[in-house]
Amino acid sequence: MIEGNLNEYRQDNHENKSVNPIAAAAGVACFILVLPAAIIGLLEFLDYFYSNGPFSLWTFNSIIYTVSTLMILIGSGLSLTGALNDTMKMGLGGTLIAFSFIDLTRRISSINEQLGWYGDNFFEAIQWGWVHEQMELSFLGMLVGIFIMTR
Repeated sequence: MIEGNLNEYRQDNHENKSVNPIAAAAGVACFILVLPAAIIGLLEFLDYFYSNGPFSLWTFNSIIYTVSTLMILIGSGLSLTGALNDTMKMGLGGTLIAFSFIDLTRRISSINEQLGWYGDNFFEAIQWGWVHEQMELSFLGMLVGIFIMTR
């Protein structure tokens, strides 16, 4: 049996990490933007659902695109507010990178499926602003995942 006060030998492993108030405000702003992004994603999903059917590729793509956007916002918010420990950072960052890669491959294949509509080849298609901006969102998700993992 050990005698004495065990608390005096215990070390505190928790660091007192202060969060930059500007970063915390940006994190809260990310959380606030989740609601409008979710509403827009739901409206897009319903549009594809009713016009193309529940099991169409467009409906599936809508889910991937919305979840990717929401993961970027929620992950950024959690990271900026300091709510993640190291294990959570690695898991969330890796998941965001993987999901953003899936998002990017779906966007590229979607362009290739509709080449006649956008242009004669892939490089003409990505000249359309809204086409390359969607691809840039996928790259942004990968970068945010990397920043979350290394922050």
